[in-house]
Formats: sequence, C-alpha cells, structure tokens
Amino acid sequence: MHAFLSHNHRDKPLVSPLASRLRMLGVEVWLDSWNIAPGDSIPGKVNEALGLADTALVFWSSNAADSRWVDTEWQTAFTRRLSDDSVRIIPIVLDATPLPPVLRPIMYVSLTDRDFDRAAREVAGIKSPAEYNRRAQEFFAASGMEPRWFRGVGALVGCPQCGAPSSELEPVELEHLMEHTILIYSGARCVHCDWMDGTEE
Repeated sequence: MHAFLSHNHRDKPLVSPLASRLRMLGVEVWLDSWNIAPGDSIPGKVNEALGLADTALVFWSSNAADSRWVDTEWQTAFTRRLSDDSVRIIPIVLDATPLPPVLRPIMYVSLTDRDFDRAAREVAGIKSPAEYNRRAQEFFAASGMEPRWFRGVGALVGCPQCGAPSSELEPVELEHLMEHTILIYSGARCVHCDWMDGTEE
C-alpha cells in the first residue's frame, strides 16, 4: 500500500501517530511534513504524491471541512477513483463533523476514540491485535533499534530531544514530601543534553 495522507495541519497531532504505526506495518506513507523539504514546491510535491498513491487516507474533522487543501486533495483522489479505479479512498473520522455526501457511502475508520493501534490495524487490513503486535516486534527486530523501558515514561529508542541512543539514557527516581505524603517521580534523563521526562506516582 502506498498511502497519501490528506489532512489539515491542525490535526497533525492525530495524524502523525497513525502515520508512524502504518509505516511500522510496512505501508509506504506520504505525509507532507516527512516528504516536503525546504525549497520544494508544495503543490508540485502534493500533485506528484497523489498521482503515485494507490490509497488516499482522508482525515476528516471540522478543521478538514474548512480546508481548501483537503477539499482539493480528496476530490483529486475521488476523480482518479471514478476515471480508472486506481485509488482506494479511506475516510478517517476524527470528530463528529459529517463527511461530504459523496464520501458517506465509503466504509470509514473512526479515530474519535484515539485508538491509533486499532485504526492502523483496520487501515492495513490486519485482523487481530496479536498479528499487529507480531508485526511491530518484527519491525523493531529488523530495525536494529534497542528500546529500553523506563518507569514513568515507557519504552524509548533514543532521546526525543537530541537523538542520542537509548544506551545514553539513564533512569531517574526522585522522592519528595508533600503534605505528609511521599511522592515518587520516575522517568528518564539524557546524559548528553539533560532532557528529562517522567511522571509522579
């Protein structure tokens, strides 16, 4: 699958996590922020990507409904579908905004619950969570990345700020007393750039 992701930039926080999961599953993903470099022609790159994609994911929301870019992108994909049936359109519903009438008969994927794993499975045609987990494990094994688990943060393959490998991250545990209660802060810190994140327990 070669997927073009049509969306409004305000919805990027919902689009990027799904795009990452699809890429992990072997889907060739075209996302503007990943594929357009400084100096590139934005309309030219979008036009080229729409011409190559065999699947258009239309992320639909109140933001998308007000976007002329999104309108142009999904209509271009729909025209290709009508003319030669060379592109599949999958609406990804982000909120309660009604789909355009011409897209309503098409089976959509709901992301209103923010379950990115389930949505990725549905788009990629993976039937079970077990198969999804197996593919994710294969991806990490083949990538050579070494994720480490940190209490209070979760799994990290590197520093989100400077990109140092996980071997350069160290666990952090701090205790402090607040109103007769001991609070424990658990997390991770990068030895290179001092980035730190975690949660209180």
